[in-house]
Parts: sequence; structure tokens; C-alpha cells
Amino acid sequence: MKKILFFTQNRWAFGTIHQGLVKELYKHGIYSNLLDYTVSYSKQEFDFFVDIYDYFVTNPETIPTLMSYGVPSQKIVAVAHAEWDIYSAAKDFVHHNTNNYDIHAYGCISDKLVNMFNDLHPHSKIKAKRVTNGIHFDLFYANPSNSLETVGFGGKMVGCNFFGVDIKRGDLVEKVTNLAGLQFLPNATYHYMAMPAYYKTIDAIIMASTEEAAGMPMLEAAAAGRLCIGTPVGYFNHNSDSGGGIKVRIDGDDFINDTVKILEHYKANPEKYKQKCLDIQEYARYNYDWKYVIDGWIELFN
Repeated sequence: MKKILFFTQNRWAFGTIHQGLVKELYKHGIYSNLLDYTVSYSKQEFDFFVDIYDYFVTNPETIPTLMSYGVPSQKIVAVAHAEWDIYSAAKDFVHHNTNNYDIHAYGCISDKLVNMFNDLHPHSKIKAKRVTNGIHFDLFYANPSNSLETVGFGGKMVGCNFFGVDIKRGDLVEKVTNLAGLQFLPNATYHYMAMPAYYKTIDAIIMASTEEAAGMPMLEAAAAGRLCIGTPVGYFNHNSDSGGGIKVRIDGDDFINDTVKILEHYKANPEKYKQKCLDIQEYARYNYDWKYVIDGWIELFN
């Protein structure tokens, strides 16, 4: 049985993504586990890890850390989950001369990140491959609400990119919620394991991001049968066109105008609201589960 160690942190999106992968990979005959990269380990411990595991999966920023512990480069699989990872890796590649690292594989969770990596490293020995994040649909499934009263927000209200610019814009979500006369209930700093229950306390979720590679709350809320409204970034840019939610313009004023109109419409029309939620949930059922996207991850280890 092939053995994979995710060198990660068991919090936020990394927690839910890597826990999901551990469960799904096992169904395909691959054993995997998580190792917290915020903890220090002895050299002997890592020698044991190297003896046990075939591959170490981590974000690009921590490749030098794994190598400092003596992990052979051919056992390392790097996966970029955000533009931050691409830019950080580029900086580290220059500092550590890691263009010469002949790692086993490099994955990116969106086509945009794949193109960014390949453009920044045209002479790299490896080319990035696309992998896709998923969810366990049944874990998040819930009956849709009967009416639109409460709007939620997934993750931090403020989150800056590599250049220090806020990309989350949670303040805009709070503003449109108030303008539509609805209650605002962000998820604060809930542990990712609490999120399936959190979605039951809201009727809609809004993503105002200017950049996202995936946007996991939109996948999870869709499975929970919630109204999903978001900007054309991450997976939502495609999913909304196919039935996974409602897309709004990204510019600040346009975002406010579009989103308020949508909220007011569905607030005034409960039957249309519930049907829209059911349609979004049905799309999530056949598109978002890990079983539909796991093959790309397995290919990284071949």
C-alpha cells in the first residue's frame, strides 16, 4: 500500500481539505496521514518518517523545511492552494536555488495557478499539474431554508494577498446584507469541523473575494442547500455558470448593486428562493464530492 504524509496544519481550509483527502485516498488503497508543520521534530523522527512514507505532500513554501530534515527531493510533492503560494515559492526558489530541486511533482488547485507557476518557472524540471479540491457532500447536506433571512460569510473578514491587499472584502458582504435588510452572521473563527452545523444557521453565503483559487465555503454551503452568491473567482467562476450559484460583478459598486438586488429578490420570493437553493444543492451533489476529483490527486503520486 502506498503511503502519503501531508506536511500541513490541521486548521482552516488545510484541515478540511487534507482530512478529506486522507479518507478518500484510503478508498483507493492509499494510506495517508497528517503531520503538523508548526511543530518541530528531531532528525531521527524524520528519518523514521522517510522510512515509512513514499511521498511528503506540502505547500511550496515548506519545501526547504522538508529538505532541511533530510527528505529526498524525489519524495516531495508540492501543491499550491493560492497565489500566495506561487509568489512565496518563487521567492524561495531564488533564495534556495530550488529550481534545481528535482521534486516528484508540483500540483496547483486551479488552471490559473498552473499557468502562473509554469510562466514563472519556464526552465523548471517539472511542470505544474491541475488538481481539484472537493468535499464530502453527505457531511454538509442539509434541508434548504424556507426563506431568506440570514446571510453568512466563510473565513476571515479580512485576508491580504502576497502584496498586502485585502482580497476577502468581508466588509462589503456585511454592507450588502444590511442594505437588503437581512441579518449578518459570519462564521468568525470556527473550527472547520463545526462548519457543517454553521451552514444550517444561515440561508445564504456571499463571497466578495477579488482572488481565490478554490473558495471552499461556496462548495460546502452549496451542499448544505444554501443560496450561493459570489464574484467570478476560484471554482465559483465556472460553477456559477453551470448551476452552482449566482455570479456578481467584482468592482466594489457593481458588487454592491448586483448583490443587493439579488438578495432583495429572493427575500421577497420565498418559493423562488427555495427552488434556487435546491437547484444549487443538486449541482453540488454531482460535482463537488471528492469521488469526482480524487483521480487528479492520485496521479500526483504515480
